[in-house]
Amino acid sequence: MPALRVAVVGSGPAGSSAAETLAKAGIETYLFERKLDNAKPCGGAIPLCMVSEFDLPPEIIDRQVRNMKMISPSDLEVDIHIEKENEYIGMCRREVLDGFMRNRAAELGANLINGTVYKLDIPTSNSQPYTIYYSDHSDGSVKGTHKTLKVDVVIGADGANSRVAKAIDAGDYNYAIAFQERISLPENMMNYYQDLAEMYVGNDVSPDFYAWVFPKYDHVAVGTGTMRVNQSLIKKLQAGIRARAAKKLVGGKIIKVEAHPIPEHPRPRRVVGRVALVGDA
Repeated sequence: MPALRVAVVGSGPAGSSAAETLAKAGIETYLFERKLDNAKPCGGAIPLCMVSEFDLPPEIIDRQVRNMKMISPSDLEVDIHIEKENEYIGMCRREVLDGFMRNRAAELGANLINGTVYKLDIPTSNSQPYTIYYSDHSDGSVKGTHKTLKVDVVIGADGANSRVAKAIDAGDYNYAIAFQERISLPENMMNYYQDLAEMYVGNDVSPDFYAWVFPKYDHVAVGTGTMRVNQSLIKKLQAGIRARAAKKLVGGKIIKVEAHPIPEHPRPRRVVGRVALVGDA
């Protein structure tokens, strides 16, 4: 019997976890990632259980946050403190977390391909393979070299705008829009966020979500989110959170601006034939 071949499209936490599990089982695994230095827009807060479940080393965590401020529309503050010294909310940068998990999967045997998957051919029978069409960027070019790969199983982990999901007609879903700015602060201002994160609510920052200031290694992530119906308001809402947190952001410099859709529920179809969707896909 020929070896089972599995392609995992996308190397975020879901895709890299799938590739790692497959590689550990000795399955011929191909892990695709469009940008190996990709910094996905994300608040970056992870629960302690994820640290142990995914066996993450301490250096992946930028900050161990034990204090949280919930701030009301009228700026009333509720302080939340984690009392146990060995418990915390982990703050991480997605480019660091994703890179670690991706590289670990590759070290365990997954074939890492720096490529953009742009088409998936669906076989007409259960005995035929899937054909993946992709642009190979291993030469450093943006356009890449067009290549194909035949596999028996496909795992779509390519995010909210998943091409794999479109290929299997998985259906649409409602989503929110997240907008975030990474802001570098002077050291004296950064000290305030040493082990503190903030969450803001109010129509000025989001009519249906919340806004946040989350500390990272050498900057804070300041962002907000709202449902797709309010997408046109997102920059106004971002200005709202900057205004609410302005006194704590004095001297700050925006070093990166990010935006990304966030699914609100699963797609109608998550498994079709020998294709499965994981993560935001």
